[in-house]
Amino acid sequence: MKRPLSLKRLFTLSFVVFGLLVMIGYSLLSIHFFVRGMDNIVSGAMENAALAYFATHPDADMDESVIYRGARISRDWQQLPEEIRSAFNRPPASPGELLKHDASGWLQRPDIMHFVLRIDINDQPVFISRSMSRDSVSPLMGRNMAESLQLLLLFSLLSALTLIVITGLLLRHISRPVARLGQWTRQLTAEQLEQPVPDFMYPELNEMAQLTRNSLISVNRSLQREHQFLRYASHELRTPISVIRNNIELMSRWQQKQSETLPPVLKEITDRIDRASLNMHHLTETLLWMSRDISSPLPEQTLDLEQTLTQLVEDMRYLLRDKQVSVDIDCSPCTVSVSEVALRIVLGNLIRNAFQHTWQGEVTIQQQDTRISIVNHLYPEQSTPTTESGFGLGLQLTAQLTEKLGWYYRNEALGDGHRVTLDISPQAPLFANQDL
Repeated sequence: MKRPLSLKRLFTLSFVVFGLLVMIGYSLLSIHFFVRGMDNIVSGAMENAALAYFATHPDADMDESVIYRGARISRDWQQLPEEIRSAFNRPPASPGELLKHDASGWLQRPDIMHFVLRIDINDQPVFISRSMSRDSVSPLMGRNMAESLQLLLLFSLLSALTLIVITGLLLRHISRPVARLGQWTRQLTAEQLEQPVPDFMYPELNEMAQLTRNSLISVNRSLQREHQFLRYASHELRTPISVIRNNIELMSRWQQKQSETLPPVLKEITDRIDRASLNMHHLTETLLWMSRDISSPLPEQTLDLEQTLTQLVEDMRYLLRDKQVSVDIDCSPCTVSVSEVALRIVLGNLIRNAFQHTWQGEVTIQQQDTRISIVNHLYPEQSTPTTESGFGLGLQLTAQLTEKLGWYYRNEALGDGHRVTLDISPQAPLFANQDL
């Protein structure tokens, strides 16, 4: 996997590369102007030598080339030495054009250099050539050139070191408040949101911190409003649900006492009210429990998982009335230490969801140690939609609850139904791919 480039490294790399390119560019430009200056000095000396010669010898016929002040002067290109003519493919084409040649390689000091300059005197071309070797160069000129190059290299090195130091200090000065901003953001809590934003030295960072704080305050207030609504609504629902449940129970007892039987229509209506109120009771308890802060460990009790699962199945059998559904339970004794409320809510949601959404078919419940598997198989001829009173939140709430509790939960769609797997042991993810 490719490692992403951090902003700090990107800024450092960009700044250093840009600075080095500028420094190298100016160094090359300095070398270029240094060489141009030396060329100007050499060409000026050669031109002065030719002008001085013709000023002191105005009647010279120049049948042959002459040497004057270290320069060879000739009006004819062919009169120059063979060494000069072989070094250059052509004579200078225009007045003031300087040609130079050295046979050295890259980064090597030349042993000898040839220069050819053309000037026009009395509208006639004059060719001036000069050869310089290490032995013929003045020690002062060599020393000055060496000192100039050393000074250029020293200045480039100091510029590079200064650039690196300034970049390091600048990044250090900027990265500290940025790191403080990141640490402050990671450690924000609901209580710290009410405190003023610290000063991060730069207006941009302060503005970013303020925007982050305002956004988190808005989100926190929205969550608080949702939690308050959930708690208030759930508490308010408990009263009418309790009234409905109590009246249904009173009606059943009254029927038993009077030994009377309700008409089939009224009995069906009463059963629907009973089932709907029981579903609303389970949902209300679940929502109330979800609205609590369960970040801290819940109190645990020692339970018999087989007994709890069997009891929940019997409590939910009312959902299978008037349905052609068979229930197959395969459980084994298992003692666990978990939160009883959480376990009953999760298992109750899973069993109720399986019973509600199976009209014709089979529901298989298997339990082995701490793993529970609930599978509902629908008959192919099932076409009647489920009409039981449900709220469609069972699986969604179960997923949220198991995630917060750290339990393994998996919901699989089969060709003829669903399979739900739950493991309440702390090592559940290690056995996620094992079958019961």
